[in-house]
Amino acid sequence: MEESKRIYRTAYRGSEDAYSITSETIKLGGAHRTVDSAQAVNKTMSHFYDRTTGELIDGNLRDARKVGALPSPTTVLSILGSPGLKWYFRRQIWEATCTTPRPPGMADEDYWELCQKWADEHGQAARDRGGDFHSLVQKFHMKPFAQPMRASMMSQDDPLLPQFIAYTDWYFKNVKRSIMVEHAVVGEGYAGRVDHVAEMMDGQIACLDVKTQDITKKKKFTYYSSWSCQLGAYAGAIKPMPDVLISIGVSSKEPVVVEAYEWPKSPAYYHDIFLGLLKYWCEDNDYHP
Repeated sequence: MEESKRIYRTAYRGSEDAYSITSETIKLGGAHRTVDSAQAVNKTMSHFYDRTTGELIDGNLRDARKVGALPSPTTVLSILGSPGLKWYFRRQIWEATCTTPRPPGMADEDYWELCQKWADEHGQAARDRGGDFHSLVQKFHMKPFAQPMRASMMSQDDPLLPQFIAYTDWYFKNVKRSIMVEHAVVGEGYAGRVDHVAEMMDGQIACLDVKTQDITKKKKFTYYSSWSCQLGAYAGAIKPMPDVLISIGVSSKEPVVVEAYEWPKSPAYYHDIFLGLLKYWCEDNDYHP
């Protein structure tokens, strides 16, 4: 095992895809096409926060300019695009064409519309499951309860139960206590809500984030560099700065696997990278709050 990372795994039979994804469809040359570019996706990812309270404001960049609101780490990192989202969109269209029968005589554009409808419906279901799982995990972090009682907060036939059990197995084994949950933070020109800060069993203070992904025997968890910068941004807004950054992957299809990746460099290193990206974002948007 590489010294630069720590891997924790918990296997469990689980539910279907819980990837949280957004997409947008536009009309090009008379035919509808799904836009998988960062520009389209990022319209749904822009958030701005009050520079004093760290609370979310209602509005976009135009509204943020009026009150001097600060961009969230996710908004800043949108300039990098998202290879994970692009892969997901391509996968959705491929699955749609494989599983949607084409009626005899159906025109190409009509068949595209049919496949697009399937992909949109599947994507919405995935977003709903991803959001539900995130909310469930955050509710657990706010008040971790006795291990034998943890399943009492949800129905035994809830499709998210296997993922929840697998994640809480990992939590009880590796986390001593939760310190911050959905906590508003204000950094150097940015603000947001950190998902989770906790003391680990080894005594280190960690800034953590849970991500769901599709994995297979050939496709393992992928840890994107933007995740480290996002965690580094949150860590840099916390005093004192946490000791480590950890991304936790939870597989969205059975068997459920939980894998935690400790980013190899210091939180300050990733925070510095984020600040550089923040400067570029401000310059690119001509907005320097």
